[in-house]
Amino acid sequence: MAEADPEPRTWPKAPLLAQLYDWEHDEFTADTELYISLAQRTGGPVLEAACGTGRVLDPLARRSFDVVGFDSSPEMLARAARRLEDVTKRATLIRSGLADPLPEGSFRLVIFALDALGLALETTAEQLDVLRRVSAAIAPDGVLALDLVHAAPLADQPEGVPVLQRSTFDHEIGATVTKWIVRRLFPATQVLELDCFYDLSWADGGFSRLEETINLHYFSRYEIELLLDRAGFRIEAIYGDYDLEGFDDDSPRMIVLANRQA
Repeated sequence: MAEADPEPRTWPKAPLLAQLYDWEHDEFTADTELYISLAQRTGGPVLEAACGTGRVLDPLARRSFDVVGFDSSPEMLARAARRLEDVTKRATLIRSGLADPLPEGSFRLVIFALDALGLALETTAEQLDVLRRVSAAIAPDGVLALDLVHAAPLADQPEGVPVLQRSTFDHEIGATVTKWIVRRLFPATQVLELDCFYDLSWADGGFSRLEETINLHYFSRYEIELLLDRAGFRIEAIYGDYDLEGFDDDSPRMIVLANRQA
């Protein structure tokens, strides 16, 4: 293997990781049709927590829904602003974390996409706090949508060894990017640790590597049901994928829809 450059050319790490997020997720649209259908049912405004680079907000705004997204990363929000620049009248972006006060307003749909609840919040107290604040901010007939990893299939995935995730050329960076991931499961604390390695092969033969570790809290079905009940929600339905198939042992996701208690 070629020796890695000490820094990935002239790209600072945080903006580069934001770009790599888009490199990995821009083609992922499996969940957006679900959120569009939910917004068509509830109407706007729509709030997305930990909205990242605006991947979910963009198709909603382009279908004339008013959307609000917040994220703690200025680099992610900068990319979201560029993505949404021609629908700015319908989109509001706020730099804020889940521990901060929620954006003002009464929202008819609140979205935690792609494990946002488990990625940003580690303790039960933190999770319960934000869910209670969401309950206070959601309209009486609104819907909370949680997209959570389902723990059962994780037991069959390899641990402690690099697994190739994706390898393609990224025109914005100007390098071939190869992503490897090393998974480690910690059942006692319900944490999935993901060590991510991005190998960048430059046109001049140079090589760079970025590393990022992500700790994801995963939820059991009855844990999330109890949290939502204590936060003032009632469960509307739990599904196993974005096509709203039933939730069972082999389901790849846990999609939870909840409404505010009367």
